[in-house]
Amino acid sequence: MAKKKFQARVEVYFIIYIATIVSFFAIEGEVKHFKDSQKKILLEVSKDKIQNLVTIRNATDIHGKDTINLKVQLDGAFEKNSFSGTVHLKPIDPPEESGLKELTYTLSPKDHDPENKTFMAYIPKSDFNLKAEVLYRMSADIQVMPDEKLVEIELSKAYSDKAIVHKIMDAMTSVGEISLDKEFQNTLDPAGGAIQAPFTITVDRPKVSIVEGLPWEVRAIIGGIVDADDLELTAIKGAGLVGKLDAGIPVSVVTGRGRKDGRITIRGTRLSDDEFVDVEFLLQVRPPLWLKEPSVSEAYVGDPLIFEGALRDIPSSETSIRVGGTAVRGGIMPGTIAQLPSLTEEGNITFQVLVDGRDVKGMTHRVTVVKPPKPKVSVNPVGRDGNYLTFEITTYGKNNSVNRFRKKGGIGSTRQLGEAQIIGSRKIYRWEVELEEPFDNAESQEIKFSVSDQNKSKTSYRKIFIYKY
Repeated sequence: MAKKKFQARVEVYFIIYIATIVSFFAIEGEVKHFKDSQKKILLEVSKDKIQNLVTIRNATDIHGKDTINLKVQLDGAFEKNSFSGTVHLKPIDPPEESGLKELTYTLSPKDHDPENKTFMAYIPKSDFNLKAEVLYRMSADIQVMPDEKLVEIELSKAYSDKAIVHKIMDAMTSVGEISLDKEFQNTLDPAGGAIQAPFTITVDRPKVSIVEGLPWEVRAIIGGIVDADDLELTAIKGAGLVGKLDAGIPVSVVTGRGRKDGRITIRGTRLSDDEFVDVEFLLQVRPPLWLKEPSVSEAYVGDPLIFEGALRDIPSSETSIRVGGTAVRGGIMPGTIAQLPSLTEEGNITFQVLVDGRDVKGMTHRVTVVKPPKPKVSVNPVGRDGNYLTFEITTYGKNNSVNRFRKKGGIGSTRQLGEAQIIGSRKIYRWEVELEEPFDNAESQEIKFSVSDQNKSKTSYRKIFIYKY
């Protein structure tokens, strides 16, 4: 009986063991299925996100005499060199007898600039029956490869979690080529554009007066062109004076730097019909001039310092001052005035005037910073009423002054005459001294005194004067 119970117990354990193994493989299979599902979901999300980073924007037709230039613009994180695409022109409600059919043309990059994502199709007008006066619906289909660096930048903007960005980037290799198509809302009229508006160019500044070395800008107002790609600008005179030509509508911008006088002629060409217009302006370059020439060449430790760097005919809003040197911590201050607090170190300070962030040649000023010298006493005092002498005493530093006038001998009385005269960082005092009557009716009297200032600097004075009885 005990043997049968033992066998029954073994059979139960065996069944549990088998069930456990079966359950394990079932769970493992479900986990694998879950992981595969997650991978597929991530791939679909990655594909959706990356494809959404590329957009077909619009289509614009530029009519020439015999050709229509169809421009398609894209946005997005794709490799320009990987682009391939076509445009399709489908006639809208054509007459049955016209025999008009859908036309297809290849798109190609407008230029080699990797940043320019404009693509062109060049369509002969002879491909159309212009007499039919039929409009065409425009659509485009394109294929591009995602640009890894650009995709990562755009995804980083959308997701703050870098782990998500990296997972989508890891799945990008499985996404492969991006295919997009779009039907444009605007239609193409093959017969349109035959009558061109007058082509005109005017400039906002027929004469440009600029400080030598500074940048200048002239705005050219364009008339008779509806698309910037239909405009070409070149400098046919004074090209060496022009830095850059930015063709645009309704305003194009011509820029340069003032190096020398000259007359500049700009030619604008309307590419659709090769019509051209010339416009010119005069460039006059002049040397920079201080509004008030700086005169301070020396400053004292402990004093604040103000530098005025205004230039004639240059707005303060365009001006800044770069401060440098061994006596201060460098930096750039907006406007025409640089205010420095109390100077703490000896050395030098340089002030360079900037306009639009660029150095103005020759507009530099240098100040030497030194410790204030000790008070100075005039060598030859002015006599008054016999035995009264007036000395000039000078202290150095805006925050400095006479602290003490001390008699040491031969002096009867002293007094300060009026307030100190302030000249820049100097203060000039007038101090009257009365000679004391000498002993034994001597002919002369030796006077001795000292002057100390707020900086604890002291100057001693000693001299013999004739006493007048």
